[in-house]
Amino acid sequence: MEHVQHKLIFIVEDNEMYSMMLDYMLSKESACRFVSFKTGEECIANLSMNPNLVILDYGLPGMNGLETFKEIKKYNPDIAVVILTENHDVHIAQEFVHAGGVYEYLLKEKDSVRQISSIIDTLLIDNKEDAGHVKTKEKKKNKIIMNVLFGVVCFTVLIIFAFWFAQRCR
Repeated sequence: MEHVQHKLIFIVEDNEMYSMMLDYMLSKESACRFVSFKTGEECIANLSMNPNLVILDYGLPGMNGLETFKEIKKYNPDIAVVILTENHDVHIAQEFVHAGGVYEYLLKEKDSVRQISSIIDTLLIDNKEDAGHVKTKEKKKNKIIMNVLFGVVCFTVLIIFAFWFAQRCR
């Protein structure tokens, strides 16, 4: 789990209450570290921290989300970016698609936090290089196999005992 704790996620959101809520809800679900910024400029100025994921609002003061996204991709095209916005304009979504490299485009809705949590799990925690998590999954799988084998052995012993007992009682 130590490896996961080193994962860094930027939240770029000008609504401070929403940003705090995201940080709080996602921190409960993940061992990743979250850093929040109110503007695209602040995010760009801190890219040297090398985030693994940026959760980016579109409607920001100064640089909007699209401009910020383009700068992030110039800095490092491998940084995953999730757009999280209240803006329902299809043209804006298309602009992000044309700019290339958006991992996901989400509208701020009641299940947005769950969706982002799932993205974090998929992108950062289920990553094959995260050996600790892979070992945990492997241990769970092995435990299930052992439980099934134990059940089969117990059932077989029970059947043999029943046959033996039936033969003895004749």
